[in-house]
Amino acid sequence: MVELSHDFLKPVLHRDAIMIDATLGTGRDSAFFLTKARRVIAFEIQPETAARCRQRMNDPRLEIRVENHTHIADLDLEADGVIFNFGWDPEGSHDIVTQPEDSLTAVQAALHCLRVKGRMALVFYPHARGRQEADRILAWLRTLDHRRYPCEKAELINSDRSPFCVLIERRR
Repeated sequence: MVELSHDFLKPVLHRDAIMIDATLGTGRDSAFFLTKARRVIAFEIQPETAARCRQRMNDPRLEIRVENHTHIADLDLEADGVIFNFGWDPEGSHDIVTQPEDSLTAVQAALHCLRVKGRMALVFYPHARGRQEADRILAWLRTLDHRRYPCEKAELINSDRSPFCVLIERRR
């Protein structure tokens, strides 16, 4: 699903792009953005995880913020693309995870700062906490005007233990 989300985001990834990695984790999404983007802003709630990524990716275009992704609302910019990879950092603490209400607030803020024709990918994982987060966010996404924010869901239909993703484009 991460590869699918990256493929979806490729059309908005260019040399002047501003991209948001709302859930830094291992840094895989930020590294993908850094292949072309002018600026990448990444959020991470675990200080150790953020420090590990800073060491791996010493790039002046990458701004790592050690704070909850709800702070996307504090950004005064228009983003070309946003990605959320919900769950936990496989190398970090599995006890420190994003919470459903915080994640909903962050998705709402990210959608608000997305430029017209901008894209957002949400990758969800099927663990118990992840399902709660997904259910809360999906319920809200269903209320959006499909002409302004078409939302597509991609999932394996023959496995209930696989991640799935939601792909959103801001049309107007």
